[in-house]
Amino acid sequence: GIPPAEFYEDREYWKSAVRNYWSLLTPLIFSDHPKRPGDEDPLPPYNMLRNVMDMNAHYGGLNAALSDGKKSAWVMNVVPAGIHNTLALILNQGFAGVLHDWCEPFPTYPRTYDMLHANGILSHLSSERCSMMDLFLEMDRILRPEGWAIISDNVGAIEMARTLAAQVRWEARVIDPQNGSDQRLLVCQKPFLRK
Repeated sequence: GIPPAEFYEDREYWKSAVRNYWSLLTPLIFSDHPKRPGDEDPLPPYNMLRNVMDMNAHYGGLNAALSDGKKSAWVMNVVPAGIHNTLALILNQGFAGVLHDWCEPFPTYPRTYDMLHANGILSHLSSERCSMMDLFLEMDRILRPEGWAIISDNVGAIEMARTLAAQVRWEARVIDPQNGSDQRLLVCQKPFLRK
């Protein structure tokens, strides 16, 4: 029972968000690579992100936007327990998905992920029985070295997440999408070696 207009609006939102994420990540990924003077920034490799976990998949919009944008990524769509269960809708679109309680470990063997995407999961978790630190430790376990995490939430949750990212020794920066809302992005990278 999802209104078609709401589904379409979600799809359009994620198409725009994926374009923004790609433009954000491309210079960050290539900033470590030396270039000759006058060289333009290279295009991101086709398989910059091979496997992605959407930790709060909602309708599967991130997965659809990556597919529509011809990004070569496999996405694991996770519908958090305690939120409206949209797993059937995700599966009906032909996407991989699972229902999961983020207060519990996520079964990943043998896979790690190139990118974790968490939209609104911190606000949801603040009302649950587990701590955000437990979630960050689980995210650190799931994310491959030099992998990325994009966390989108309200300002208060993002500031707390920034502190937790520093505690697990991730490089993190807060980005204001400049859309007049209290939403912020926290873009993190797990280092190859701990400092």
